[in-house]
Amino acid sequence: MTEGLDTKPKRHTGGRPSQEEALRRDERLVEIAARMFMERGFDATTIDAVAEAASVGKATVYARYKDKAELFAAVLKRQVDRWLAVNDASMPAEGTIEEVLLALARRKIAIALTPEAVAINRIVSAQAGRFPELAKLVYKEGSQRSTAQIAELLRGFVHTGEIVTTDLEITAELFSSLIIGRQIRLALLGIDIDPEPLDQRLRAAVQLFLNGARPRST
Repeated sequence: MTEGLDTKPKRHTGGRPSQEEALRRDERLVEIAARMFMERGFDATTIDAVAEAASVGKATVYARYKDKAELFAAVLKRQVDRWLAVNDASMPAEGTIEEVLLALARRKIAIALTPEAVAINRIVSAQAGRFPELAKLVYKEGSQRSTAQIAELLRGFVHTGEIVTTDLEITAELFSSLIIGRQIRLALLGIDIDPEPLDQRLRAAVQLFLNGARPRST
C-alpha cells in the first residue's frame, strides 16, 4: 500500500548541494568573476571580492579553485567556448570563396574586438610573465581551436581545387594573422578602429590571401 505516501520529488533542503545546484553555483561564480576581472583587471580582483559578490564563502571558492589564476583560467575557457560556439554557428557556408572568407573575416574580427576579448587579452599579456600557464591556455583553447575551425572551412576549398596548400594548419594560421593581427594590437593600445577602413583592410587581406593560395595557372 502506498496510500498517503508523498511521491513528489524532494527539494534539496540542506547539507551538501546536489550536483545540479553545484553546477549552477559554479556557473554563477565564474560569471561574476568574469565581470569583475574585465571591469577591474587581474590585480584589483580578489578572491574575497568575488566570493562576496557571489554571496558565497571564501572557502567555497578555494574548494573549487586553488588560486586567482585558476579562477581566471576558468573564466578564460568559458569565454573562449562561447566565442567559438558563436563562430561555429555562424560559419559561412554559401557564396564564392571571396564572399565566404570575407564573411568569416568579419565574424572573427567582430569577436576579437569585443570589450570582453580585449580585456582578456590585456590581462593575459600583462600576467604572462607571472602566470605562463595562462598564456599557454590562451594559445591552446583560443588560437589553436580557432585555427582548427578555419582549417576545416579551408579544407572544402582545397577539395574543390580553389586553393592549394601542403599544410592546412599553417594556411589557416596565416589567414588569421592577416585578418586579426594588426587590429588586436591597436585594440590593446586603446586606439579606436574606424569601421570603414577596417572593412577595406579585410577585403584586401582576403584578396592577398587568395593571391597566394590559389593554384598557379600553367
